[in-house]
Amino acid sequence: MLAGMVLASFINSRNTHDLTTSRESVISFLRTAQARTLAGEDGSVWGVHLEQTQAILFRGSSYASATYTQAFLLPQTVQIAAISLTGGGADVVFKQLSGETDQDGSFTMQVPGSAALSGSVVIEKTGKVYESQPAATPSNSRVFDTRHRSYQLGWSIQDSANLKLTFSDPPGTDTVVTIPMAGYFDGGKTKFDWSGTNTIGGFDQVLRIHTLALSGADTALSIDRDCRLNTKKVKIEIDASWIATYEADCRTLTVGSSGGTITEP
Repeated sequence: MLAGMVLASFINSRNTHDLTTSRESVISFLRTAQARTLAGEDGSVWGVHLEQTQAILFRGSSYASATYTQAFLLPQTVQIAAISLTGGGADVVFKQLSGETDQDGSFTMQVPGSAALSGSVVIEKTGKVYESQPAATPSNSRVFDTRHRSYQLGWSIQDSANLKLTFSDPPGTDTVVTIPMAGYFDGGKTKFDWSGTNTIGGFDQVLRIHTLALSGADTALSIDRDCRLNTKKVKIEIDASWIATYEADCRTLTVGSSGGTITEP
């Protein structure tokens, strides 16, 4: 009996992991299609085609006439179901200039046979994409549009050496970017201002991290992360101090152990 319980626990853990990573990847595909459209990549609009066993990023106004495709195959434990989009199809295409879509709606990602392991992904007309029934998050996690957030750290970054960004690109390995901070302070170390673009999994991620106030005792740190220009989960650290983690859905962030108090606009 004990062996059976251990096996069941292992299977449930594996299924939960598969569902979580698959959902992040499909949401990332949708946000990537929007970002490529807004960037005018290849002079075309981009979209995502949904099927039970895969999501397919495509270039063009429809999957049927696509001139380029890239598929993300779901693990056998996970499937896409209950696709309900305006117009009745399975394509989500984003508009140039606005990033909006006429194919708003939702779909379910689930582990077949397990009612507890499922959740809906919502696509709004504005182009915002998010999970409507997120899994339980830590008590220091917040769910909202995370584009611009400020952190009153309660400690000073004046003597800090490195800004560290850890990008997640499932099912691939994490990418760690280390940025020496010295060149981004002003002469008196009363300001810090870094911005940059990192290409992760073939897609640009654009961030700006800067201070609103900086003294020898405290730091008001601002992180600008436009949802239209970022499709990957990122953990932000200064030296060994964890500031925050932004999820790929662009709605959920976790304030790190050294992130202090978050301020919403």
